[in-house]
Amino acid sequence: MSAGDWRRRARRAVRAVARRARALPEPGPRVLRAVFDTLPQDSDAVRRIRSMAAPPRRRGTPPPRSAAPARDTTPGYRGYLHLADVGDTYTSQEAATLLQLENAVLKRRLFAEPAPPLTPTGHEEEDLAAAPRRVADHFARADAAAQLGDDAPRHLVVVGVYPTLENPYGNGFVHRRVKYFQAAGVRVDVAVIDRSAEPRSYEYDGVHVLVGRGAEAAELLRTRHYESVAAHFLVRSLWEPIQDALAGHRFFAFMHGFESRRWIRTMRNHRTQGQVDDAIGDTLERQRFWREVLDHPHGPERFVFVSRWWRRAAQEDMELVFPAQRTAIVHNVIDTDLFCFVPKDPEQRFRVLWVRSAANLNYGADLAVRALERLRDTPLWDRMQVTVIGDGKHFGLFEEAFADDANVTVERRFAVQEEIAALHREHGVFLVPTRLDSQGVSRDEAMASGLVPVTNDAGAVREFVDKDCAMIADAEDVAGLADGLRRLMEDPDLFLRMSRAAAARVRAQTSPEHTVDQEMALMGLAAGPGGRGEENA
Repeated sequence: MSAGDWRRRARRAVRAVARRARALPEPGPRVLRAVFDTLPQDSDAVRRIRSMAAPPRRRGTPPPRSAAPARDTTPGYRGYLHLADVGDTYTSQEAATLLQLENAVLKRRLFAEPAPPLTPTGHEEEDLAAAPRRVADHFARADAAAQLGDDAPRHLVVVGVYPTLENPYGNGFVHRRVKYFQAAGVRVDVAVIDRSAEPRSYEYDGVHVLVGRGAEAAELLRTRHYESVAAHFLVRSLWEPIQDALAGHRFFAFMHGFESRRWIRTMRNHRTQGQVDDAIGDTLERQRFWREVLDHPHGPERFVFVSRWWRRAAQEDMELVFPAQRTAIVHNVIDTDLFCFVPKDPEQRFRVLWVRSAANLNYGADLAVRALERLRDTPLWDRMQVTVIGDGKHFGLFEEAFADDANVTVERRFAVQEEIAALHREHGVFLVPTRLDSQGVSRDEAMASGLVPVTNDAGAVREFVDKDCAMIADAEDVAGLADGLRRLMEDPDLFLRMSRAAAARVRAQTSPEHTVDQEMALMGLAAGPGGRGEENA
């Protein structure tokens, strides 16, 4: 093949890549443009790529005048090599290999250095001096209200956020666990570590909560014996104050997703190159952090993952192995008493519910909007009643799209659990697209109530649903979501079968009998299987 043939093929390839890049959803094109703009703009390779990626010029149209490139006056050497310039001496495989190896060396050097300590709050001495008194005052109130004997097993929960009367949504699923433990006869203490909070003690729904900047939680561990200690969303700000005080306690780290995922899984939420850079830096810090926790003599006895998929994903993201003997799989519990199955009326297949956070795009608010819009021009639309409740940065997508649709109710707010259960009884279909779910608690709650979920095959979804109880579209498949809604509305028998199957699936997999009992046994709080069988291998 001649040199001219090679050049023509290269030009066609670059144009094809450019077309695909322009077709990507945001922020993909914006991030790609930002990355491209960081390349040396005066290099021959960049000029060739810019020329070939430009849209073709109509015949007779004069070429655009290009401004002179701005000169970079930053001191220092700026002639570093970019992948855009690779090709004459390295194959793509060789380039990928050398980058991986160089990255591994840089990470080893990074992790070999001790992590910098947390920025002092200025309250350290005050907290250490006052912690014993605060703990004593807390338990004077908590023990007086307790209905359990002194021989009841004790369990400590360490979190960064816990529900309050003002904010009932902060780690509500952790509170649900605590209530089940209390009902089983366990004395549960909750310690919130928040470096920006003013230390205090409060009661929420029969649970006494101690808030502090870390000294209070450490004092609890030093002065009280606990059969088990559980941390949810373990991060450095929770770990550092308590790590040395964990000696003599059985410690369990519950892995939900946020604390151990890689930046690339939330790429759609990053709008600028600076945000991407910060996310990469955060991932590197998490990778270092989990290596430190694994090697620490008081590190977790078990890392408890909410799904098998997340155990695999966390290991890939953190680039380490959580030893099999130190891991367990316990799903988040679904309150099947509150979210109980009530047989559906066939007409409820036209009543569609979306209740979720729209704070980011992980939960697919944009996918839900586009799926519903596909049904707007069909005969089914006039029979549909859609309810959308939530809040967050992307909730405006619903408000803008359905402002003129009388059959779509959009309410910007959060609903409490009891209200959600009531909404479940009124609706038949739960629209729940996703891009990243380590389990999907809101979906499982809806299924327990008999709603049929319409979702995507992403994350751990397949571990909790199948084609008998859910409509499952491919990842990013808006047409598949719309088709799932359509099929349910056109076939009342199918809808009723799937409704019953959805409720049965939750009762068999994530009900309290299959989660709380397993969790308590794992931590030595109840008799029964120790959680070391196949499920937890």
